[in-house]
Amino acid sequence: MSNFYDTLGVSKQASKDEIKKAYRKQAMKYHPDKNKWDTGAEKKFKEVNEAYQVLSDDTKRKQYDTFGSAGARGNPFGGWSGWANPFGWGGMGWFEDIFSWFGWWTSTNGSHIDLEDLFGGMGGGWFQSRSGQTQQKPVSLDFEKTYEIPIFDMILGCKIEVRGVYGQTAKLSIPAGTQPGTKFRVKEFGKSEGTKKWNLIVTAKAKMPKNISDMDKKMLETIRDGVGY
Repeated sequence: MSNFYDTLGVSKQASKDEIKKAYRKQAMKYHPDKNKWDTGAEKKFKEVNEAYQVLSDDTKRKQYDTFGSAGARGNPFGGWSGWANPFGWGGMGWFEDIFSWFGWWTSTNGSHIDLEDLFGGMGGGWFQSRSGQTQQKPVSLDFEKTYEIPIFDMILGCKIEVRGVYGQTAKLSIPAGTQPGTKFRVKEFGKSEGTKKWNLIVTAKAKMPKNISDMDKKMLETIRDGVGY
């Protein structure tokens, strides 16, 4: 078994912050989605994950320093099963680190993203169940794109032209009062796989005006005072 410190490329005196930074760098380098069909990278990714789960926890790190490799897989770690069960004692924290790093963990409305749905939408379509069994989920080929829409058009409602993956166009209705960050699905405008056509997911982003005259500002102030929320 590799030395956990060497696996992450840090010294035994490394701080928790240094360990986390080293882990993120290694995890990105060897992530299965970036190294498809590379079994060596997949093995390295598992080793990096295993090392981080131990060294990022003060108690388990101390036990590892004391008992070494044998302790890492024995009772000193409370029967830890490593990569086979990422939803065990350390797995969920690992996913939170990854997703918070990319800004994926919290959605625009503040709710948590369902991990299985998220993995189903990433290349590879794999995740680990609580039983440790590898499960396959359909790989989504939906294509996401953000469109800037003038804020007043979002307030009053409008139609915008959207473009699919293969250049096809369509008019998308934006209802009055649409909130920034709202997502719309345009069917069969995403990628194709055989006879299956996936969707275009449009995210509405508010475009603010650059120049407003003094007269318009006064009008907006009047409107603001009379608007209910």
